[in-house]
Amino acid sequence: LPVSIRLLETAAARAAESDSGSLCIHGSEPGMLLIVAVVEAWVQQSMSVEFRINDGTGRLKARHYITDRQLKDVEGLGAGQYVSLFGNVRTAPEFHFAVAGIRPVRTADEVSYHMIEVAHTAMRLQNGNGTAQPKSPKTPEPKKLESQSNGVIPASSAVELQTPVKTVLEGAALRTAVVDFLKTEGDGRPEGLEFDVISARLQPATSACVREALEHLVDAGDVFTTIDDVHYSCV
Repeated sequence: LPVSIRLLETAAARAAESDSGSLCIHGSEPGMLLIVAVVEAWVQQSMSVEFRINDGTGRLKARHYITDRQLKDVEGLGAGQYVSLFGNVRTAPEFHFAVAGIRPVRTADEVSYHMIEVAHTAMRLQNGNGTAQPKSPKTPEPKKLESQSNGVIPASSAVELQTPVKTVLEGAALRTAVVDFLKTEGDGRPEGLEFDVISARLQPATSACVREALEHLVDAGDVFTTIDDVHYSCV
């Protein structure tokens, strides 16, 4: 679930005031969380790394326990670098982000794209249906050509007739398009791409067809889910 630090702080404050004390985001308890932020402090020890992150909405302490195989993941990281990290929130011994995975941000677009995903996910979940897909805009009815007195079709109308209609992909063609999109846009993103992003890219194919294509690819071993059931990456 893509989140901002301000969103986590607000959820923690509400949890402290509630009887259950459970942390809820957009009305439900979150699973794996995704944050993109800049590192402000970095203290590396033999088996862990403690640092502070800032995403422009707030600051949060983070802790990452590492093994010998994970040492390469944190090599070269330090204060002043933007990172993409996923994990969970912990309240003991203090409020902090327990990092499960981390990597450096490769382009500035990842920072702005993450904040767009945060806003989009918040709107989708607050509407009361976490699986609702964006509705496709209605296709306007084609304009009728009005005959001129001399029988000549207007130039503007002739241009409209020449506009190509986007093909609706199905079956094997749709699955190939899904794999190509995951390879190009999902490169360098360990969390993969969210289903809504994939579905929007492959319109006018319906969300149901895109989901069926993804399930077929997952069964075939060409695609797999990452941080949750709605994020996909290519093998």
